[in-house]
Amino acid sequence: MGYFMDKSEKISIIMSTYNEDVKLIKQSVSSMLKQTYKNTELIIVCDNTNNIKCLKYLKVIKEKHNNVKLLINEKNIGLAASLNKAINVSSGDYIARMDADDISQPERLEKQLLYLIKHNLDLVGTWIENIDENGFVLEHITKYPYNEE
Repeated sequence: MGYFMDKSEKISIIMSTYNEDVKLIKQSVSSMLKQTYKNTELIIVCDNTNNIKCLKYLKVIKEKHNNVKLLINEKNIGLAASLNKAINVSSGDYIARMDADDISQPERLEKQLLYLIKHNLDLVGTWIENIDENGFVLEHITKYPYNEE
């Protein structure tokens, strides 16, 4: 049985940066911009204006991509408050959470959205591989969350 996925439904990807290395942020942002599901907006909150390299990179990305929103906190407000700030400006039908030092497979959003629709769910987790800064797999796939509770 096939399932219909309405490609007009927008996914808002929320991310907050603090003190991550700009190399990691570039990989993370790139993995979101290369998703196979294209109706997305990437909302990035910079929670550390002292991270000059990061801030400079994020401003360039915002200028290059019309689906990127950049929010800059005047002072550090923490991860939860920064993510809530991103949610407040989101315009998507769905919210996807992304860490600034994570890399997603290109099909991530498409597969997650299809799974949500197919199973009539409100929330999905993911499977992960823990990697080092060179992309070497440290730990094989782990399922999060572990159970429905």
